[in-house]
Amino acid sequence: MAFKLRRATASDADAIADVYSASFRLLTFLPMLHTIDGYRWFIANVILNECEVAVAEDERGIAAFLARQGEEVRLLYTRPDRIGVGAGTQLIDAAKASRTDALELWCFQANERARRFYEARGFRPIRFTDGADNEERMPDVRYRWERRSPQ
Repeated sequence: MAFKLRRATASDADAIADVYSASFRLLTFLPMLHTIDGYRWFIANVILNECEVAVAEDERGIAAFLARQGEEVRLLYTRPDRIGVGAGTQLIDAAKASRTDALELWCFQANERARRFYEARGFRPIRFTDGADNEERMPDVRYRWERRSPQ
């Protein structure tokens, strides 16, 4: 399924926060540290100000979003009822097609679905941690994708 990709605007903040919150709630191994109001504040006041944010839309609205700060993918989340239909792949492919030579991101070690997703799209694990440096205090893994040089 093809999604329309576009740059997010300030008016998308609530819809993006709704996707973020709903998707994050699927990660039942994590403590829930924030309310929907907290997610809305974070998206509107931090992510949309510090990152380039792209959304994937269909006839039902925003299905997924990707927030990137340079080579760092800060957030990539898909609405739970749209997982597995290509929105995240389109967003990752668009990020790879940008002028960056590499992308890096963090993923919780226990998030096996996300880890399979990233690894299937060319990301490789470069560092594993015990989670001491993340808000949830859960073990995570650093992933990196690099553009291949022409031979």
